[in-house]
Amino acid sequence: MTEKLKVPSTSRLVLEAAMQLYITPLQQQYIEAIDFSETSGFYDELKQQYPFIADMICLRKQSIRRMLRERMPAFPGQQVIMLGAGLDPLSLYLLENYPQQISRIIEVDNGYIEEKQQLYEEIMPGNPLIRFIKCNITDTALLWSKLLENGYREEIPAIIVFEGVLHYISNDAFVQVMQLFKTPQQHNLVLLDYSLSEEEVPARFLSYHKAVKEVLENYIGRPVNVNNRADIAGLLYQLDGILDTVEPLCETEKKLTGDNHLFHAPGEGIVEMVSFRI
Repeated sequence: MTEKLKVPSTSRLVLEAAMQLYITPLQQQYIEAIDFSETSGFYDELKQQYPFIADMICLRKQSIRRMLRERMPAFPGQQVIMLGAGLDPLSLYLLENYPQQISRIIEVDNGYIEEKQQLYEEIMPGNPLIRFIKCNITDTALLWSKLLENGYREEIPAIIVFEGVLHYISNDAFVQVMQLFKTPQQHNLVLLDYSLSEEEVPARFLSYHKAVKEVLENYIGRPVNVNNRADIAGLLYQLDGILDTVEPLCETEKKLTGDNHLFHAPGEGIVEMVSFRI
């Protein structure tokens, strides 16, 4: 690595918060190639407003990994499509753990995807399984053509990772994107998280919820998309989707650690995890 990659604080947030998860050799090489020397006022402000922000992000990521692990035995040679992939090295984790069960990985994002591709190429020269697409995921016509160009095949079961994205796009846009991945056999699995609307948040966490929402909205310059469980059920109804799981972070924490140290009731984690088939 000749020069480390400098990225904006918003892009570094997830990497900084989830650093404890990136312990495998390829992930460590990748993290070492990112410049974290500049302080992130954005991350600091989030931590000040919500002390559990790093825990929330780690649990979210661990939940996605667990759902991936549970899905992997279901079909040989699955595709993994990461929409709004960001800088997270999930592809490296998959290649280190499930290289024989994946036929291709396609990462899609509209920012820093070329830089990420370059880092991956330095770590794993000539790896044939990962493709990168620079595209706004809500431009569904362009997204679809790019997916096909990069080897996506409708007849092969796919896992669609939609982590950390629904907060920033509308529900209508989400449905339009997911329509691309509907299959007659409903053999595609979608993994995502969503921000809870206020009525779903217990009173003792409501101040955290409001503060985090305000910080995020100040940075992105528009409202954060929040939903309740009925909203999510409505989205699945529009997609003819089959719900697999709706999991509050208190359940995620209990499954991962055997106890509830941080989150004790649904809604306390500000986000919830969902998986469904389309």
